Amino acid sequence: MIREPGTESREPVTSALQAYADRGVFRGFRATAGARKRIEYQFVWLTRKPMTAVFDPSTKRLSFPSLLPQLDREAATRMKAVIASRSERSQPEHKRVDARRGKISSAVRKGDFSVAVDIRGLNHDYAVSRALNVINELFVTLQEHHPDYLIARFGFSTE
Repeated sequence: MIREPGTESREPVTSALQAYADRGVFRGFRATAGARKRIEYQFVWLTRKPMTAVFDPSTKRLSFPSLLPQLDREAATRMKAVIASRSERSQPEHKRVDARRGKISSAVRKGDFSVAVDIRGLNHDYAVSRALNVINELFVTLQEHHPDYLIARFGFSTE
Protein backbone atom coordinates (compact mmCIF):
# COMPACT_ATOMS: atom_id res chain seq x y z
CA MET A 1 0.00 0.00 0.00
CA ILE A 2 1.24 3.51 -0.82
CA ARG A 3 0.70 6.23 1.74
CA GLU A 4 1.75 9.80 2.12
CA PRO A 5 4.37 10.05 4.86
CA GLY A 6 2.79 10.67 8.23
CA THR A 7 -0.80 9.77 7.27
CA GLU A 8 -0.77 6.22 8.67
CA SER A 9 -2.33 7.06 12.01
CA ARG A 10 -4.28 10.18 11.01
CA GLU A 11 -6.63 8.86 8.34
CA PRO A 12 -9.32 6.69 9.88
CA VAL A 13 -10.95 5.69 6.55
CA THR A 14 -7.61 4.40 5.29
CA SER A 15 -7.13 2.50 8.55
CA ALA A 16 -10.62 0.99 8.35
CA LEU A 17 -10.14 -0.16 4.75
CA GLN A 18 -6.62 -1.40 5.50
CA ALA A 19 -8.08 -3.57 8.29
CA TYR A 20 -10.24 -5.35 5.67
CA ALA A 21 -7.14 -5.89 3.52
CA ASP A 22 -5.16 -7.17 6.50
CA ARG A 23 -7.90 -9.73 7.21
CA GLY A 24 -7.77 -10.91 3.59
CA VAL A 25 -11.17 -9.53 2.59
CA PHE A 26 -9.55 -7.33 -0.08
CA ARG A 27 -6.68 -8.19 -2.38
CA GLY A 28 -4.21 -5.74 -3.85
CA PHE A 29 -5.23 -2.87 -1.58
CA ARG A 30 -3.57 0.47 -2.19
CA ALA A 31 -4.21 4.07 -1.25
CA THR A 32 -2.89 7.00 -3.26
CA ALA A 33 -3.08 10.72 -2.75
CA GLY A 34 -5.36 12.49 -5.19
CA ALA A 35 -6.30 16.04 -6.05
CA ARG A 36 -7.59 18.36 -3.33
CA LYS A 37 -6.35 16.08 -0.50
CA ARG A 38 -8.62 13.25 -1.61
CA ILE A 39 -7.44 9.69 -1.16
CA GLU A 40 -8.15 7.11 -3.84
CA TYR A 41 -8.30 3.44 -2.91
CA GLN A 42 -8.14 0.46 -5.21
CA PHE A 43 -8.68 -3.15 -4.24
CA VAL A 44 -10.12 -6.37 -5.55
CA TRP A 45 -13.28 -7.51 -3.79
CA LEU A 46 -16.45 -9.32 -4.94
CA THR A 47 -15.30 -9.36 -8.58
CA ARG A 48 -12.06 -9.90 -10.47
CA LYS A 49 -11.96 -6.26 -11.50
CA PRO A 50 -10.43 -3.69 -9.14
CA MET A 51 -12.90 -1.56 -7.21
CA THR A 52 -12.26 2.13 -6.66
CA ALA A 53 -13.24 4.19 -3.64
CA VAL A 54 -12.48 7.87 -3.04
CA PHE A 55 -12.44 9.62 0.33
CA ASP A 56 -12.74 13.40 0.52
CA PRO A 57 -11.66 14.47 4.03
CA SER A 58 -13.08 17.98 3.57
CA THR A 59 -16.64 16.65 3.08
CA LYS A 60 -16.09 13.36 4.96
CA ARG A 61 -17.58 11.49 1.99
CA LEU A 62 -16.47 8.04 0.93
CA SER A 63 -17.67 7.30 -2.59
CA PHE A 64 -17.56 4.29 -4.86
CA PRO A 65 -17.78 5.90 -8.32
CA SER A 66 -18.95 3.75 -11.22
CA LEU A 67 -19.40 0.81 -8.86
CA LEU A 68 -21.82 -0.78 -11.33
CA PRO A 69 -20.94 0.42 -14.85
CA GLN A 70 -23.65 0.72 -17.50
CA LEU A 71 -26.43 -0.55 -15.26
CA ASP A 72 -29.80 -0.64 -16.99
CA ARG A 73 -32.72 1.40 -15.66
CA GLU A 74 -34.61 -1.53 -14.12
CA ALA A 75 -31.57 -2.79 -12.23
CA ALA A 76 -30.63 0.75 -11.13
CA THR A 77 -34.12 1.24 -9.73
CA ARG A 78 -33.79 -1.99 -7.76
CA MET A 79 -30.34 -0.97 -6.46
CA LYS A 80 -31.64 2.44 -5.38
CA ALA A 81 -34.42 0.68 -3.47
CA VAL A 82 -31.85 -1.47 -1.65
CA ILE A 83 -29.87 1.65 -0.71
CA ALA A 84 -32.98 3.51 0.49
CA SER A 85 -34.20 0.55 2.52
CA ARG A 86 -30.98 0.43 4.55
CA SER A 87 -31.87 3.71 6.25
CA GLU A 88 -35.32 2.56 7.36
CA ARG A 89 -35.90 1.93 11.05
CA SER A 90 -37.66 -1.34 10.18
CA GLN A 91 -34.30 -2.83 9.12
CA PRO A 92 -32.48 -4.99 11.66
CA GLU A 93 -29.72 -3.02 13.37
CA HIS A 94 -26.94 -5.03 11.71
CA LYS A 95 -28.27 -4.07 8.25
CA ARG A 96 -29.46 -0.54 8.95
CA VAL A 97 -27.37 2.58 8.41
CA ASP A 98 -27.92 4.86 11.39
CA ALA A 99 -28.40 8.36 9.95
CA ARG A 100 -26.78 9.86 13.05
CA ARG A 101 -23.54 8.07 12.14
CA GLY A 102 -23.59 8.04 8.35
CA LYS A 103 -25.84 8.70 5.40
CA ILE A 104 -25.73 6.35 2.43
CA SER A 105 -26.82 7.44 -1.03
CA SER A 106 -26.61 6.43 -4.66
CA ALA A 107 -26.54 8.13 -8.02
CA VAL A 108 -26.58 7.22 -11.69
CA ARG A 109 -24.35 9.26 -13.99
CA LYS A 110 -23.95 8.39 -17.67
CA GLY A 111 -25.43 4.98 -16.92
CA ASP A 112 -22.92 4.18 -14.13
CA PHE A 113 -24.29 3.46 -10.66
CA SER A 114 -22.31 4.96 -7.76
CA VAL A 115 -22.63 4.67 -3.98
CA ALA A 116 -21.47 7.14 -1.35
CA VAL A 117 -21.57 7.43 2.41
CA ASP A 118 -21.37 10.76 4.22
CA ILE A 119 -19.63 10.16 7.53
CA ARG A 120 -21.08 11.93 10.54
CA GLY A 121 -18.87 12.76 13.49
CA LEU A 122 -16.08 10.33 14.26
CA ASN A 123 -17.90 7.31 12.89
CA HIS A 124 -15.42 6.42 10.15
CA ASP A 125 -15.16 2.70 11.00
CA TYR A 126 -18.93 2.42 11.27
CA ALA A 127 -19.55 4.19 7.95
CA VAL A 128 -16.94 2.14 6.09
CA SER A 129 -18.39 -1.08 7.50
CA ARG A 130 -21.97 -0.15 6.61
CA ALA A 131 -21.02 1.00 3.12
CA LEU A 132 -19.26 -2.29 2.45
CA ASN A 133 -22.22 -4.25 3.84
CA VAL A 134 -24.60 -2.38 1.54
CA ILE A 135 -22.34 -2.91 -1.48
CA ASN A 136 -22.21 -6.62 -0.71
CA GLU A 137 -26.02 -6.62 -0.52
CA LEU A 138 -26.17 -4.92 -3.93
CA PHE A 139 -24.13 -7.72 -5.47
CA VAL A 140 -26.30 -10.36 -3.80
CA THR A 141 -29.39 -8.63 -5.19
CA LEU A 142 -27.85 -8.50 -8.65
CA GLN A 143 -27.02 -12.17 -8.46
CA GLU A 144 -30.62 -12.98 -7.55
CA HIS A 145 -32.40 -10.64 -9.99
CA HIS A 146 -29.92 -9.62 -12.71
CA PRO A 147 -27.33 -12.40 -13.09
CA ASP A 148 -26.85 -11.60 -16.80
CA TYR A 149 -25.50 -8.17 -15.82
CA LEU A 150 -22.85 -9.74 -13.55
CA ILE A 151 -21.90 -12.22 -16.26
CA ALA A 152 -21.57 -9.50 -18.92
CA ARG A 153 -19.88 -6.76 -16.86
CA PHE A 154 -17.80 -8.70 -14.34
CA GLY A 155 -17.24 -12.10 -15.92
CA PHE A 156 -19.22 -14.06 -13.35
CA SER A 157 -19.75 -17.73 -14.08
CA THR A 158 -22.96 -18.73 -15.82
CA GLU A 159 -23.44 -21.54 -13.28
